[in-house]
Parts: sequence; C-alpha cells; structure tokens
Amino acid sequence: MQYFFFILGLGLVVKSADVLIDSTSKIAKKFGVSTFIIGITVVAFGTSAPELAVGITSGITHTNQLTLGNIIGSGISNIALIVGLSAIIMPLAVKDSVVKREIPLLIGIEIALSILLFVNGSLSRINGIILLAGFIGFMIYIIFNSKKSMKVQFDVEGDIDIDADGNGISQAVEVKKSANKKGAMVKLWVFAILSLIGLFIGGRLTVSSSSQIAKSLGLSETLIGLTVVAFATTLPELIASIIAAIKKEPDIVLGNCIGSNIFNILLVLGLSSLISPITVENLLWVDVIILVAITLFVFIISAVRKSVRRPTGIILLIIYVAYIIYKVLFTVFI
Repeated sequence: MQYFFFILGLGLVVKSADVLIDSTSKIAKKFGVSTFIIGITVVAFGTSAPELAVGITSGITHTNQLTLGNIIGSGISNIALIVGLSAIIMPLAVKDSVVKREIPLLIGIEIALSILLFVNGSLSRINGIILLAGFIGFMIYIIFNSKKSMKVQFDVEGDIDIDADGNGISQAVEVKKSANKKGAMVKLWVFAILSLIGLFIGGRLTVSSSSQIAKSLGLSETLIGLTVVAFATTLPELIASIIAAIKKEPDIVLGNCIGSNIFNILLVLGLSSLISPITVENLLWVDVIILVAITLFVFIISAVRKSVRRPTGIILLIIYVAYIIYKVLFTVFI
C-alpha cells in the first residue's frame, strides 16, 4: 500500500507543478511583469516545485534527511542525466556568459554547501538562514542581469514557447487580449491555489510513504532521496530539457539545469533546514563530491569547447548509470 501512496504522491507533485507553472506565468503576465522575470522566477519555481514540496513537508515531519538526499541526487541527475541525454540528442552550445558567470556561481554554491554540511555534520537553522540569504542574493543578481540573460517567450496560448516557432506574441498584445476574457483571472487563481494544495498533499504522501518503505527495506531516508525520489522529482526538468533539445533550444537545457540546482540548494534546503535541522550521514560526502566533480567537468568542457557535444553527453550518461549502480550495490553488500 505504501508503494501505491508513493507513486500517487509523486504523480500528484509532478502534475501540480506543471499546472502551477502554467497558471502563475499567465497571472504574472496579466499584471504586467516582464517576460524575463516571469521566466526566470516562475520556470525556476515550477521545475523545482516537487523538490520544494518534499522539502517543506519533510521538514515539518522531521524526516528531511530525505530532502537532503533528494537535493544532492537531483543535482546529479540534472547535470549527468539531463545534460547528458540532451547533448546526445543535439550539441549544446554554451554562451560565454554562462561559462563566466552561471556555472562558476553554481560551483561556488555547491562548494559552500559542502562546507556547511561537513563542518558540523548537520544543516542547522543558522545554515538555513545563510542559504536563504544566498537565494535572495541570487534573485537580486538575476534582476540586475536580466537584460544580458535569456528571455523566455510565450505563445498565443500563454504557454512557454520553447520552440521559437514564430507564434510568440508581445506581452502588450496578450494582456489586451486576455482583458476581454471574463472570468479568466479567477480560473487561473483557482488553478494556482489547487496546484499548491496538490503539491503539499503530494509532498506529504511522498515523504510519509518513502520513509515507511525505507524502514521496511532497511534503507536510510538519505538513500531513498538520493535515488528514487531524486529521479522522480527531476522529471519536470528532464521532460522540459528533452523537448528543448529536440526543438534545438540549448539555452533552455543548460539554464534549466543550472537554475534548478541553484534554486534547490539555496531555497529548498534553506527552508527545510530552517523548519527542522538536518543531520548529515557520514557517507553522503561521496555523493557531494560526485556532484561537484561532474559540475566541474561540464564547466571545463564548456570553457574549452564552448559546447557540450554528443561524446561528452555519453560520458555524463555513463557516469549517471554507474552512480545508480554504485548506490544499489553499496546498499546490497554493505
């Protein structure tokens, strides 16, 4: 029965995140918020909403070792699995600004997290405040650098136009058009509220059921978070990135993965540890080193070649598969 609740919870979280990103982006546009700010905030929140839901609910229930494992595992999945698969589909061109700013920023945040995790063996509420302060700083950075960053376009239906097929329309036209639709705003608010409720319920189901499964199998919450929950909550980024790669939009792939990892570390771990301090398992340092190492690997490749090509994608995918096999074998034989 716990497996059913686990699958139900994850499905509810993923679907709620999809509805939330759609409804809130349209609401933001109707209030005249710029397309860049909408994209960088709503898209980042939407793709990281599953991790956020799990983080908050696990913090409330004092089971947030699951969240810590989830964030580290999701980070590895974002870089190794998503970038790897996307690069196999098509080469991912990397802009100079991404090499000079965004990837080094992510590496710095990952190293800072490593220090916080292993200095005291836990993430305290003070550490949570530090991470949240970093998130606020990151958002300020985003706002001041908005003109130099990728702008997200929207199509005639108000959805994110990732294929740049020419059906994107200006914000002014969309706002004018939407003003004539009575009840549209109320409907969007209802969807947004219902999706938030869905995220909470789904997150609660995921946390409680995965904790019971872990106990019944003799597994730790951290391991469940590193593998099963991490893969499931990465599905929004995975689907969006694969579609973007197929539509030949490499900026969306890299921006999605980098932004999601930053968002998860600073906001999700920050909030979860602020609600309830997180004890760090000793062996987690291996996973953290892997996360930092593959991010450095992508950074070096990007700096040298200005792109992530198919051979690199294959290497990243092999690393991800090897990592999952390592986690499974370690669990079985140790």
